[in-house]
Amino acid sequence: MSMIYQELFDVGPETQQMSVGSRVYHHPHLAALADYDVLFMGLSEARGLMHVERRGAPFHVLMIGVEGQGEIITGDAKLAIGPNQLAILPAYSHSGFRRVSEHWRCVWFLLNDAPRWNALAGDTANVRSVQNAHSLFYAMYALCYEARLNQHSFSGEALILVMDLLKRMLASAVVNEALADRLRALFSGIRFAPAQAWRVEQLAEQYGVCSAQFQRLCLKNLGATPLQLIIEQRMLRARELLSGGRYSVSEVAVAVGYEEIASFSRRFRSHFGYSPSAVKKENSSPSMQQV
Repeated sequence: MSMIYQELFDVGPETQQMSVGSRVYHHPHLAALADYDVLFMGLSEARGLMHVERRGAPFHVLMIGVEGQGEIITGDAKLAIGPNQLAILPAYSHSGFRRVSEHWRCVWFLLNDAPRWNALAGDTANVRSVQNAHSLFYAMYALCYEARLNQHSFSGEALILVMDLLKRMLASAVVNEALADRLRALFSGIRFAPAQAWRVEQLAEQYGVCSAQFQRLCLKNLGATPLQLIIEQRMLRARELLSGGRYSVSEVAVAVGYEEIASFSRRFRSHFGYSPSAVKKENSSPSMQQV
């Protein structure tokens, strides 16, 4: 199996990770992962910079959101991933992920493109609702910790638990793309009029449900509350305007509905992990490197 592919891997020192791999150069290394066609797996406590993209990688990637918000990249599209959501990034696709909220806790798997994982194959990434993500997170933590021990390790038992929990999660994963797409389309309108006084009650009425049901639908299918999704659209539009270089930070703040620059800057930094002025200084994004 060829392991030549393109990769953008920007993970800052603020992000803490634990992992275990099947190859001898992984540390810690657990040969038994190969029995499950697992290349590498672990967990991340993401803060600051975390942006990974790959083209043509010969392995599937699973991302399971535990706390906070992330973003799945699939070609030119973006999908939100929140708590109790699972993203499938198929082998050989152009896909990736990045942190969105100030803190993003997640579990991840790199799975060989083997018959065992044929159900994960596809052209584009997708996000599904799952349950009990915290159970998988703590089981993964125990596995990574036990794999570091030279004696009296229970890594074998921990591996069985992790894989059984993953199997249960995949079997119960629910995807309702039509409903999720309808919700995304509703919130995408905010991006074109971010300064408008958007209210959750107004959006719920447009969708045709009460506010409480609208909240539940957003959490289940998009992994975030309606208010968080409104803020996300405003921040995404703000980043677009700042990246264009035509407007000052104060002009962008007003354009997305903020009267005070300080309040806008705090929200922007909390959302992306860097300041609005830092976006204006960026000339270009890093290029992918061949691996």
